[in-house]
Amino acid sequence: MKKYRPNTKAIIVGIIFMLAGIACWVIKASFIPNGAVFLFPVGLLLICIGGLTMTITAFVAMRKNDRAMSAFLKKQEQERKAAEKK
Repeated sequence: MKKYRPNTKAIIVGIIFMLAGIACWVIKASFIPNGAVFLFPVGLLLICIGGLTMTITAFVAMRKNDRAMSAFLKKQEQERKAAEKK
């Protein structure tokens, strides 16, 4: 049975989005406390997009593994039934 792993590029993209969002928050909090109000919601949006990207990637890998396991178990069941008939 083949074991599927999450797409590395998608995970890296998700992490980059999250780091960019955190950077927006740090810039807003540290360097520009009274101005650049747009950085807070932009940072939050980037963090959410990064988390969503990684979540979707994990679900896709999990679904592929479930389908592979289901096919493997179905094949084993058919082989067991064929062995019982003989």
